[in-house]
Amino acid sequence: MAAPGNKRSAIVTAAFMVAGSLAWVAGISTSGLEGSRGFFGPGPLIADANLILEIFLVAGLSYGFLLARRGNIDAHQVNQTTWVILNIGLIALIMAGSMQDVNVSNARDLADWRVGVTWLHAAVGTLTALAGLWIVLQMNDVLPPSLHAAGWKNLMRATLAGYWLTALFGFATYYFWYIA
Repeated sequence: MAAPGNKRSAIVTAAFMVAGSLAWVAGISTSGLEGSRGFFGPGPLIADANLILEIFLVAGLSYGFLLARRGNIDAHQVNQTTWVILNIGLIALIMAGSMQDVNVSNARDLADWRVGVTWLHAAVGTLTALAGLWIVLQMNDVLPPSLHAAGWKNLMRATLAGYWLTALFGFATYYFWYIA
């Protein structure tokens, strides 16, 4: 068990990291710079910012897995909660709105790589984000015991795999929209 001061410090640091990241994204949008040239070159600034934050997110969640394997459950709890909250924020501020550009009028539209991969990324990402949120709510004792998932260690492992799969589809989405 971590000392209360250490856990409090970790929570404050995590809150600043999430708030700073989301403020950066919101600042890009509110200043009207989301469509300007990104720092990677081919994509717009908002897509590049999202890509960087998602790389950190998957790396951070993977590090959280290692924390749990080492038995540091308090650090694991703060770490995973932080990254899941950041992910929900990125979905709300960037990804949900960008789906308006990917209209599907019939099933044949999904044969277009840009559209198909984007919707696959969105579907897997939505399920993964919901599973991550459920786990975080359970882990932090927000959910009533009657809603707790049994076998949640397996759910955690599957959710981490889902975050990795979502990230791979996210890279593919970036590729098909801005590079190919």
